Amino acid sequence: MTSGKIAEPPSGPTRLIDADPTSGASLLREQRERLVFATEAAQIGYWFCDLPFDKLIWDNRVKEHFWLPPNADVDIRLFYERLHSDDRERTREAIEESIETHTRYDIEYRTVSPEGQIKWIHAIGRTAYDENGRPLRFDGVTQDVTALKEAQEAQRRAEAALVRSEKLAIVGRLAATISHEINNPLEAVTNLLYLIENSATEEEARSYVKTAQEELERVSQIVTHTLRFNRGRNTASWERISELLDSAVGIYEARLRHLEITVERDYILDDRMYCFPSDLRQVFANLVGNAFDAGKRGGRLVLRTRILPNRQTGEDGLRINIADNGEGMDAATRRNLFEPFFTTKGERGTGLGLWTSREILDRRRGTIRVKSRQRPLPSGTAFSIWLPLNRPYAPIAQPDRQLQE
Repeated sequence: MTSGKIAEPPSGPTRLIDADPTSGASLLREQRERLVFATEAAQIGYWFCDLPFDKLIWDNRVKEHFWLPPNADVDIRLFYERLHSDDRERTREAIEESIETHTRYDIEYRTVSPEGQIKWIHAIGRTAYDENGRPLRFDGVTQDVTALKEAQEAQRRAEAALVRSEKLAIVGRLAATISHEINNPLEAVTNLLYLIENSATEEEARSYVKTAQEELERVSQIVTHTLRFNRGRNTASWERISELLDSAVGIYEARLRHLEITVERDYILDDRMYCFPSDLRQVFANLVGNAFDAGKRGGRLVLRTRILPNRQTGEDGLRINIADNGEGMDAATRRNLFEPFFTTKGERGTGLGLWTSREILDRRRGTIRVKSRQRPLPSGTAFSIWLPLNRPYAPIAQPDRQLQE
């Protein structure tokens, strides 16, 4: 056993005790005290296993992590018995892979008490081999990370609640816009019906009817865009991204015309992709609404889609640009743009729109970038979204965060 070679972790060799045999027992005792202090401070337990797992030695803290008393006898059967049923197989595979491939064992699993209580445990281990590469021992440490897991889950729930609240805020803003947009053509229809009733000639009546039909068609378009946005299915489907963009813009169309803001669409012929349309409608509604608020009379709103690879990974994807030539943003605003509750709209803003948009895109493996400048240069702001192309979105453990340019 003493001649076994330890499989070092990928980060390089780590020596817990570097004892000089000529330094005497006092130095060895001092280093041992330091080791005990470190394990106590970090609440770390340590374990040793002779292979093939015929002898397991756990300290009291490891036994505590597995809901066992200090005098408990431990074997491999008890180890797997105290693991959560959903974690047993992947833990077994992680141990086997570590031993076979000479790599570090590093895993989180749940242990379950006889009463059904659960702890989250982080375990790290390594294997000792003989001169011929045969495994001898499997040693390591455990740490209770239940509090960390609970804090992460609480943060996840809080963020989910903020996303839901922002979605409700978007619905409220859209409801106010829609009521205004629908009220105008309905008032026009009411006036036209009065004119039709009192028209002097049949030709006048036909003219009024035609205008009324155009106003009702406008109402129909607003309702159609609203229904598309309100599709609450959080399931993936094949969608044309340009149609999702047009749905976000369509609700503001009358106000855009009133302010003489030109909408320039530059879409590729086929921008269909497998996506979550409800999520993207929320993102596009945020960005289009911001562009509308930043716009000026006679300004431009540019919508563009392109097939372009990810700048960092080279993966094929769809890039969506939403740009305006409004007042632009200063450097301080750009730095804080995606922070929760940061807003430049005063009481009219929640400060959650862009933060929510980034969170949605992070979950779907997307990225969002922003460029903006102010006078004396030509002012304006451009948001650029990148999404993986033609594949179901899949969450990743640590999504790429927003890169500001």
